Amino acid sequence: MAMTGVVKDELSRLTVLKPCCRKAEVSTLLRFSSGLHLVGGRIVIEAELDTNVTARRLIKDIGEVFGHRAEVMVLAPAGLRKGSRYVVRVYRDGEALARQTGLIDNHGRPVRGLPRQVVSGATCDAEAAWRGAFLAHGSLTEPGRSMSLEVTCPGPEAALALVGAARRLKIHAKAREVRGVDRVVVRDGDAIGALLTRLGAHDSVLQWEDRRMRREVRATAHRLANFDDANLRRSARAAVAAGARVQRALEILGDEAPEHLVVAGRLRVEHKQASLEELGQIADPPLTKDAIAGRIRRLLAMADKRASDLGIAATDANLTADMLAP
Repeated sequence: MAMTGVVKDELSRLTVLKPCCRKAEVSTLLRFSSGLHLVGGRIVIEAELDTNVTARRLIKDIGEVFGHRAEVMVLAPAGLRKGSRYVVRVYRDGEALARQTGLIDNHGRPVRGLPRQVVSGATCDAEAAWRGAFLAHGSLTEPGRSMSLEVTCPGPEAALALVGAARRLKIHAKAREVRGVDRVVVRDGDAIGALLTRLGAHDSVLQWEDRRMRREVRATAHRLANFDDANLRRSARAAVAAGARVQRALEILGDEAPEHLVVAGRLRVEHKQASLEELGQIADPPLTKDAIAGRIRRLLAMADKRASDLGIAATDANLTADMLAP
């Protein structure tokens, strides 16, 4: 199951005992998923949800906390909607529930942000608000380079209120508008884990952190493998380029080159892809890496000076573009 479904399933089954938290959760869930409609001159509340267990939880809380009866309708998959949708509807007592949950104010006007009792409530109310918002329109991507916990909001005021609730929980969240839709996003992996823990999704946090750790270990292994492979390719190209320069140096100097430098140069030419340390081990008697490097460096410097005096091409004349590639 995708992580969004895992989290929503666990949150929908979470037992909450404090009345204030249940009220804050229902109020926010309705605010983020509902529409207030006028039918025959009365207010009707409809909340469209994506899981059956969330719909059952909302119906139960509306009945036990606010004392109103709600019914559910199932919308079959159609068009771009792949899964079933569940519409929780409060018809008879819609206006009373809207006032109790803070969806409308004392003058009957719809509230644009979050209800006042949620915004000014305790920390537990902020947690309940985030739980309701996530159940209504939340999503959690798989851990990776673009991990995020995101909630789609009914408007910019609701988004800012949700960001404020996250701030009270010491979680850094950002409100942004994407293609005309307001969203609140948490991108930091540690912040996502902390927020899910505050919401009560403890099993989901363990599963998400396990996936996150495996992704990070796999990414680190790939990065190190690519780094080592790149280093090997660079070393091999450098050795081949040095071999080409040494070959040219031996042609320029001819018999004028000192014997010990010629020996080091011939080792480089004969073993073009070997490292300096490997060349030192091949030499007779064996030489250190620094000794081999120093002799080849002196051979090239002597040849370049000789080429300059004669007015001919230096030791880099044999280098190709592939040898010089980074």
